[in-house]
Amino acid sequence: MEIKELSDILSHNYTNAYNGEKVVQIHLFGIKYGEIIRKEKYSSKDIINQSGLNESYVTELNKGIKLREKVVFENDELELNNLGKILKDNYENAKNGETVSSIYLFGIKYGKLIKTKNYSINEIISISEINDSYFAELNKGIKLSEYITIK
Repeated sequence: MEIKELSDILSHNYTNAYNGEKVVQIHLFGIKYGEIIRKEKYSSKDIINQSGLNESYVTELNKGIKLREKVVFENDELELNNLGKILKDNYENAKNGETVSSIYLFGIKYGKLIKTKNYSINEIISISEINDSYFAELNKGIKLSEYITIK
């Protein structure tokens, strides 16, 4: 996404915001587009200037970008912990002789999420408190998720 397009979006959001919510729109813009702004090394000042907003809003945009880093980190942390708990629950509630199958199924069901978010299999296993020897089984399930989906 080009800086011009980002500036146009910000200008539109700001212009259409209710009174008292204009600065909030700048924060939300920073949260939503912060990753692109950082990745492309765009300047907050350039985005604000091209959007036609007052230069004093550079600080507000930077706050939104910083908020994004915190929000995404905390969500990922919660999600990772939940995955570990789900794996533990699946493992502990598996019928006798079906523990490996339950780990495969977990990998198939959550594999795309794990790969997309680049979560560590070792960390998920550590959180779940199951034996490290199940790493290979979970990894197989995750690989199978490329070909199989559970509904």
